[in-house]
Amino acid sequence: MNLEELRKIIDIFESSSLSELEIEEKGIKFRLVKKVEPATIYERRGAHMEQVKVSPAEEESKGNEISVRSPLVGTFYRASSPGEKPFVEVGQFVHPGQTLCIIEAMKVMNEITSEVTGRIKSILVENGQPVEYDQELFVIEKEE
Repeated sequence: MNLEELRKIIDIFESSSLSELEIEEKGIKFRLVKKVEPATIYERRGAHMEQVKVSPAEEESKGNEISVRSPLVGTFYRASSPGEKPFVEVGQFVHPGQTLCIIEAMKVMNEITSEVTGRIKSILVENGQPVEYDQELFVIEKEE
């Protein structure tokens, strides 16, 4: 792969919705990763609108429950490989940054992590099942 081809790949990656891309050709491997910024939404607070930052993977809050949603289309995996222990189980406490699952999209493994401290209330997708963008994956009961 020459420099011009590499530049084209980078340009395409930057304009795509992918968050990671890994390519291996003739023994040379490279990986591109985008930093995913939290989305900005606005909530009505009394008589005015207030800006609220929300992670793309965790967009919906119902009281003290957080709905963790898929940030992309792909295949849902509860563990890093077949036969391995799942990342989380129902009833388990999680903390910010802890891996909840992996979503494979185009042979890229995307870790979905918790943004909150709390207890896994439910896991809504079976291992190995396809998921859609914004599909609910987990419900976490936030720790106050």
